[in-house]
Amino acid sequence: MMRSEIIRPYIERLIGQWLEEPVPAPDEDGRYHVRVNTSGFIVEIVDFEPTLVRMWSPVVVGIPMSIGLLEMLNGLNANGLGLRIFLTDNQVILATELVAETLDARELHFACHLLASAAERLGPELVALYGGETLFDARDGMPTHLDDRAVSPLLTPDPA
Repeated sequence: MMRSEIIRPYIERLIGQWLEEPVPAPDEDGRYHVRVNTSGFIVEIVDFEPTLVRMWSPVVVGIPMSIGLLEMLNGLNANGLGLRIFLTDNQVILATELVAETLDARELHFACHLLASAAERLGPELVALYGGETLFDARDGMPTHLDDRAVSPLLTPDPA
């Protein structure tokens, strides 16, 4: 059995605690999808030494590359706290990794809140400045919901 499979039930429990309900079932690649108002993120266990928990969010999709955008992302990386942000395939991605074997609830919950709040804040700002769109439309001004399984094509597996 791979280390990731040994760690998986613990990670599921931690994500469920953060969501305050049972964790959504993983996709066929073993990833967990979490929706947060206009954004969403993926949690996956990476078989590496040590085993990692990778969390990432496509903050903006369909955004054209520009010098201004790259300078802004570089500035965010230079001044950021625990997350990195980058442009790939016309998507702005926020990401972080945590060491699974030493991960506790406080650390995972902090990373979830950090990623979710950064995505919620940065997504609409980047769209207003540089174009593209957030992963989801805002929910009629509703407060952030943390318990919905993401339905965006970018957050769900390809049927192929």
